[in-house]
Amino acid sequence: MDRSVDRPGGVWKHRARRALREPIFHFFLAGVLLFFAHRWVTGDPRVVVVTPGVRAELARSFQDSHGRGPSADELEAEVRSWERDEALARQAKREGLDRDDRTIRTVLADHLRARVAQSIPNREPTAADLDAWLAAHRGDYETPRRYDYQAMAFPRSPAGAADVAKVERALASGADARTLGRPLVGGNLTAPELEQRLGPATAARVQRLPLGKWERADTDRELLLIRVEGVSGGLPPAGELRPRLLADWQYAQHQRAVDDALGAVVRRYRFEERR
Repeated sequence: MDRSVDRPGGVWKHRARRALREPIFHFFLAGVLLFFAHRWVTGDPRVVVVTPGVRAELARSFQDSHGRGPSADELEAEVRSWERDEALARQAKREGLDRDDRTIRTVLADHLRARVAQSIPNREPTAADLDAWLAAHRGDYETPRRYDYQAMAFPRSPAGAADVAKVERALASGADARTLGRPLVGGNLTAPELEQRLGPATAARVQRLPLGKWERADTDRELLLIRVEGVSGGLPPAGELRPRLLADWQYAQHQRAVDDALGAVVRRYRFEERR
């Protein structure tokens, strides 16, 4: 029998020794040690430190908003406002208000996306990279070709054929088409529109005609003399096209790198569904 409990204070010492042997005491002690270790490493969460970096960022933000730097009093007012918001934000987190809130979750996710995006530098493409990009996305840069033309129509008959020959000789001699007594028609049409108006065979011929020269391009219904005045559309000139290709290629590559980096973050987590 332990006689120590009969001595003054022996009961309390006995109880203390028993408590020290209890697992729950060890668990409690470990928790206390972890709490103070965390406090020692991170500092008191109720202490808000206004660093020079905070002041510099507040001054920059004021400059962006007002077009000038803040005065000393204005900067102090910005600091007091920042301190208030920081304290309220920390208290909100202590009370768990940041949990299960879709808006806050979205803001935090967007901040992470922005930070990842800023950390990834743009790559410089090779000529082969840009050529491959153009081949895969040609429709994004190319506009439909349009054919600006004039035409004179004649009936499909011996008389019409004679009139065509007569007009051709006049044009070859330098006559102005407007003075030859034949109505001039025309348009500024895409290839599909030409096919609809003139038929596939004649439309294909018109697209191959040299610019500024009257040529025969008969249809099934009539005899035609056509002059193509100009062709527009297609791909822009190389000097205009390359900056667009470069910007689009770099954006796509950068976005892919960001998605890969964010995907790596997501893969660190395991998702479970509970019913």
